[in-house]
Amino acid sequence: MTDRRDSAQGDEPKHGRHSSDSSLSAWVALRHWSAVGAIAGLCFFGLLAAMYDEFYTEFGITSGDVELSYSDTLTRSWGFIIAVAVALAVGISVVLWVWKNILKGKHGRDCKIDELPLPAYFTALAAIFAILISAGLIGEHFMEAAGKRGAAGQPVTGLRLGLLFFDVRAQPVAEIVSVASSPVTIPTQGLTFLGKSGRSFVLYCTLDGQILRISAERFTLRTSTRQALREPGSKGCGNAATRDLPK
Repeated sequence: MTDRRDSAQGDEPKHGRHSSDSSLSAWVALRHWSAVGAIAGLCFFGLLAAMYDEFYTEFGITSGDVELSYSDTLTRSWGFIIAVAVALAVGISVVLWVWKNILKGKHGRDCKIDELPLPAYFTALAAIFAILISAGLIGEHFMEAAGKRGAAGQPVTGLRLGLLFFDVRAQPVAEIVSVASSPVTIPTQGLTFLGKSGRSFVLYCTLDGQILRISAERFTLRTSTRQALREPGSKGCGNAATRDLPK
């Protein structure tokens, strides 16, 4: 009886230690995966901002010049976000499956996620970087091509593949009219609407590559989905758009 009791008492610390070790391993695994997720999130945020800047660079400005905040880029790219999230989920799942099979062949038993070695986390991080870089190259290629089309005067309305991937716009201006009591129509030859900044419309002149700003309080504008035709001999649109506006 005494030996059994002593044996039972001797086993108690082992079970407690095993439970404590399991909890510690789970906590360490959670910290590792949280770090991987944080790094991936930061990289993705920077990647998305860089892609939008790639589009506006073709016009000589940045996304901030049309007051495009980071929250705006997120809401305008939810299709791209979903696609990348699915790719990341698949990639990480493959990495976990490979590592679990490697450890199973080595130890002869299934391995839990919290039992994965540190190299498994580095492998997952490498897979995440590879997916993000691939997505970034594809996104930047589209943004650069879209920016070049917009700078040439062609209408750009973003990318939709069932879902909204990138909501960037460069639309030829069809009409600019003052809101005064005696409306005046301003020539719009070569002007492309990019967005708003404060109380101004941000326009791009495809004739001389200049950025122009017109008061959104004094004028209204209408855009077109068709490419504007250039008039022979047109050299610029700065004077007509900003310098000789009626008071």
